[in-house]
Amino acid sequence: MKEKEKNITLLSRQCSNIMIIDDENMLLIAIKKYLMAKQFKVIICSSGKEAFEKLGQEKVDLLIIDILMSETSGYEFVNCLKKNPALGHIPFIFLTAKGMTEDRIKGYKIGCKAYLAKPFDPEELVAIIDNVLLDKKNIRNIVNIKNEIQSLRTQIYNFGHYNRNLNFTTREINILLAVSRGLSNKEIAHNFNISVRNVENYITRLLDKTCVSNRVKLANYKHLVQKGE
Repeated sequence: MKEKEKNITLLSRQCSNIMIIDDENMLLIAIKKYLMAKQFKVIICSSGKEAFEKLGQEKVDLLIIDILMSETSGYEFVNCLKKNPALGHIPFIFLTAKGMTEDRIKGYKIGCKAYLAKPFDPEELVAIIDNVLLDKKNIRNIVNIKNEIQSLRTQIYNFGHYNRNLNFTTREINILLAVSRGLSNKEIAHNFNISVRNVENYITRLLDKTCVSNRVKLANYKHLVQKGE
């Protein structure tokens, strides 16, 4: 299990872009080198203006923002970020020399995922980044699952709606699904333990009920119903 978790973490790092925004150039370079050694992909910016320019060009999964920058503070940068629908969803970590409780509260109130005071242990920063990225991945998975469930509900509703209108029997539905999987009459007969002649009769009945003209269209009928056609 631990090996699997390590692989997931490594894959998360390799697939994610981290942007660091800090006007201390030496620290900026040092953090970049350390994170790249840990397999992260890193973009660095020395000001909020530069960051916004690069955010328009690059997909970024996490921001690490220094609060005490000379041109624009981290708080001001985030407030501008939140006003942009295309960027406001990006999670961020505050990295700063300010360690007062009031400052931390202010940071959390505007949505920061973590607040790390300088000087800091780089391994702590890595642990925080991993947690934020994995949380983001889990949220994305939940959204995808919800979308898949909704799609499946729609398909079931549509198929059930057509079934009620056309009054399919259970055997007819099963044979229709078998045809959609590309099974031959002989294979269908074998699977349902009936004669090939009976299968032919069922397919003739299905062609009539679905108002399609041939077996190819009948095989695609299930997919047409799922699309709501």
